[in-house]
Amino acid sequence: MDQAAFDRYLALRAEVARHNRAYHEQDAPEIPDSEYDALARDLRALETANPDWAARAAETDGRDLSPAQAVGGAPAGAFVPVNHPTPMTSLDNAFSDEELDDWREKLARALNLPADHDDFTFTGELKIDGLSVNLYYLNGELQWAATRGNGVTGEIVTAQVATVPGIPTHLPGLSGELEVRGEVYMSRADFAAFNEQAEELGTPLLKNPRNGAAGALRQKDPEVTRTRNLRAIFYSLGKRDGVPATTQGEVLAWLAAQGFPVSAYSETLRGLNAAADYHARMTARRQTFEFDADGTVLKLDPLRLQEEAGFTSRAPRWAIAYKFPVEEVETTLEAITVNVGRTGKLAPLAHLAPRLIEGSTVSRATLHNEDFIRDLGLHIGDTVVVRKSGGVIPQIMRVLHDRRPDGAQPFEFPTHCPECGHEVTRADGDANTYCPNPACPAQAFERIRYFVSRGAMDVRGIGEKLVAQLIESGLVRDVSDLYTLNAEQLAGLERGGDKKAQNILAQLDASRTRPLWRLVNALGMNHVGERNAQALARAFGTLDALLAATPEQIENVPGMGGVIAQSVTAALADPSMRGVLERLRAHGVNPAEEVTRRGEQLQGLNFVITGTLTRPRDAIKAQLEAAGGRVTGSVTGKTSFLIAGEEAGSKLTRAQELGVTVLTEVELAEVLRERGVTDPAS
Repeated sequence: MDQAAFDRYLALRAEVARHNRAYHEQDAPEIPDSEYDALARDLRALETANPDWAARAAETDGRDLSPAQAVGGAPAGAFVPVNHPTPMTSLDNAFSDEELDDWREKLARALNLPADHDDFTFTGELKIDGLSVNLYYLNGELQWAATRGNGVTGEIVTAQVATVPGIPTHLPGLSGELEVRGEVYMSRADFAAFNEQAEELGTPLLKNPRNGAAGALRQKDPEVTRTRNLRAIFYSLGKRDGVPATTQGEVLAWLAAQGFPVSAYSETLRGLNAAADYHARMTARRQTFEFDADGTVLKLDPLRLQEEAGFTSRAPRWAIAYKFPVEEVETTLEAITVNVGRTGKLAPLAHLAPRLIEGSTVSRATLHNEDFIRDLGLHIGDTVVVRKSGGVIPQIMRVLHDRRPDGAQPFEFPTHCPECGHEVTRADGDANTYCPNPACPAQAFERIRYFVSRGAMDVRGIGEKLVAQLIESGLVRDVSDLYTLNAEQLAGLERGGDKKAQNILAQLDASRTRPLWRLVNALGMNHVGERNAQALARAFGTLDALLAATPEQIENVPGMGGVIAQSVTAALADPSMRGVLERLRAHGVNPAEEVTRRGEQLQGLNFVITGTLTRPRDAIKAQLEAAGGRVTGSVTGKTSFLIAGEEAGSKLTRAQELGVTVLTEVELAEVLRERGVTDPAS
């Protein structure tokens, strides 16, 4: 035996094992999936060519199972372990049409068919990049939900999975055992919103939506899980006693009929050419999906043939994951600039040599904060690898240190504001750096621009160029000055005019009575965006009540916490902020009072909404939650009311079995009126 070759094998085996732990157990992958796939393939190839190596290596590293054959990761021990009635296996991968054809040939041989047999029917599905879960039902009742774990043993996360909409706890008419398998994911939009808020708070960012979903399911408190807005797609069964299905397509139809969310992208395909075409079409559409997907999954459709084809030690022979090409590019970091936002936060931005990624040219990427730059070890001139995080946001993934040019210098984060020269500050525990100078011109521009933006006071007609003109001309120094402007002043500006001036004045006048949350958001307080502004407005109802609130009262508002509470009370107590608010009031800015405050009329009541209704579900949900109610996706013994429209289905049956009060929309309106909740539909 070539000892040097065997030593290289041992090193590769250890590296794959390390990446397995980082991905499956620590939710902190160090390399992209494509690089991991390549390492695992190399390891399997070595073990195939040298069948005795894995056994010899086990004597050295104590791993009875090669990391290349492992499924998932070991249970972390934070939750109660449970054995899956049938194992949750992994999938083999294909990366080209040629490899897809190799799989078809192996499948034909496994079924004792000629190697060129291609008269197969497949189902095509998307391979969602989330966290696999298994739901176990006994006689139609949900017993537990668990993570995949190592494929044999997972961890019970029933309360966490219960925060995902559309998971039935009762399946009428079923007896025996049933396992329903799917993928829990975080949408790209929710991922972006989470990171936006985390960056505002100076808290750790999520690396990608998959890590967001995995981390959420491993939260001990399910209410923390709920804040991630997780979703799920279900696609297969383990044990399936009593399920009337003979094909994978019928399995998906049955799951949908029971109320499980299933993919809208699944198709039945006849022959390998149709399967390859499906993959090509999904590859072209990958940017449009609401979730991250790293490929398609092709499955032999007839369940009888699936059982006949069977499994290898780690994967079914009757299914394969056909991976999308990874959209990562190498480019050069040409410069780093630092912008100053409305709160004074210093925001570093990478300027890159332009490259095409997933259909658009990328020349800039956010660098978040000083720690992010330091952890990457960035030098100007470095060759970096860029991808679109969550399919949307350009992000530098890593630096190719071996290609660093001679003389390249590390980036030094500013010690003084790049706009006004004031010394910057950074609080303990906060990843962000701030310019504390309230007279900083960059902050003034950003505060005014944000104040009039669509998500704040919504003053149409005042854009960035006009804000710059108003500041440069001395007409506006802070947001209160906007309400002192007259038609002559506005018409006299560049590209002004009487009609434009009158339109802007009308918009400003209308903004004086916008809802309270818009003014709270428009003030640009640190850690307060639209969502937190709405929560504060609902909780306190009036500006005076909010101004008088203590940190403890604000901390008790759902979603706030101590950091936000301290930040809000400090901002509202600041003399300069009080001065701005006094001037706004003097100029007639009087925000509309929030009539319904969270946590009052419907406090302690749990609602479930089902069936076809005359009003959008989101509107009903918002009304109930604004009045303190809680809206969940499943009917349980804790459900107070089921709001049922037409074709209510299994949730109505479950509510009747548990004795839960069922309301029509008309009856709901009556209940709300009795409790003093205004019904927008009335």
